[in-house]
Amino acid sequence: MLRRAFLALPALLPMAALAAPGAVRFRVLREGREIGTHQVRLSGNAAKLSVQTEIALHVKLAGFTAFRLRHDIVEEWANDRLQRLTSRHDRNGTVAEARVLAEGNALVAEGPEGAARLPANAAPLTWWNGANFSRPLIRPLTGKALAATPMRSAVPGGGVQFTLNGEVEAVARFDAEGRWVGFSTKGEDGSAVVYELIG
Repeated sequence: MLRRAFLALPALLPMAALAAPGAVRFRVLREGREIGTHQVRLSGNAAKLSVQTEIALHVKLAGFTAFRLRHDIVEEWANDRLQRLTSRHDRNGTVAEARVLAEGNALVAEGPEGAARLPANAAPLTWWNGANFSRPLIRPLTGKALAATPMRSAVPGGGVQFTLNGEVEAVARFDAEGRWVGFSTKGEDGSAVVYELIG
């Protein structure tokens, strides 16, 4: 029911500035009605950082479940380089898993569409770190490179937003301190999907 933007899932601060554990939580609204949550938890420091993303969506129509999605992603970073990623995506009972592992001067990925070798500086499109938009991007769902170039634009108050078009269509906003504060996309049926910050 929701566009593939949710299958991928960013701060303008460099990784070194993210020394303290933190979290961000959003309420997910479809046509103004809450359908779930998206939360990101950070723990550790710049030398060794763990990031956990949990997306849980549930759409009901006429009392029946029309769409259910759960996406769990775990990232392990060391000194601004992705070391490991695991992704488990469950859409209406259909499960897809992907893994990415640092290996020498590359990242090696294995996902539902097969294996891929990616640049060592690539980053997953998990949205919590806006600095990642300057890197080659990886879709956590597949472990494959994202074939898109984000467009950056300023927003009032000193923030910035990134717009993606193509296989992932979404807009992500960050405030002047680099905190991820907003997100919007469209459902497969054209419905408006908006994130509302709750913590």
